[in-house]
Amino acid sequence: MRVTARLAYGLGALVDLAGADGPVKGAALTARHGVSVGFLESILADLRRGGIVASKRGGDGGYWLARPAEEITVADVIRTLDGAGQLDGPGGTGGDLAPVWHAIAEATVAAAESLTVASVARSREAAPNMKRDSTNVLS
Repeated sequence: MRVTARLAYGLGALVDLAGADGPVKGAALTARHGVSVGFLESILADLRRGGIVASKRGGDGGYWLARPAEEITVADVIRTLDGAGQLDGPGGTGGDLAPVWHAIAEATVAAAESLTVASVARSREAAPNMKRDSTNVLS
């Protein structure tokens, strides 16, 4: 599995939303992650279409999680932002090593299904001295 910038920034934004008391403005998220407004807004739009975040325009608007952080798995985020293919194995490649690649793909899916946005947020809180950015979400 390849971790894309979309996935890293998207998961980082979701962790931020999980810790928020209310809607968070897109501008606050982009400032926090040092990414362009357009790029993060595109990610958030995909997460909204995927039912992971909700949003409201206006002065009292922003983004928030559409369901509890405990119910949003990293696999949900991967499928929404990078497609289901990210959790597939290498397909028909591998020859004699195909069973190895299949086992690795299965382990990756199991890990992504077992990690939730809430667990990632707890991991981030448990290591307060580590750099906190979307490219290091488990620190």
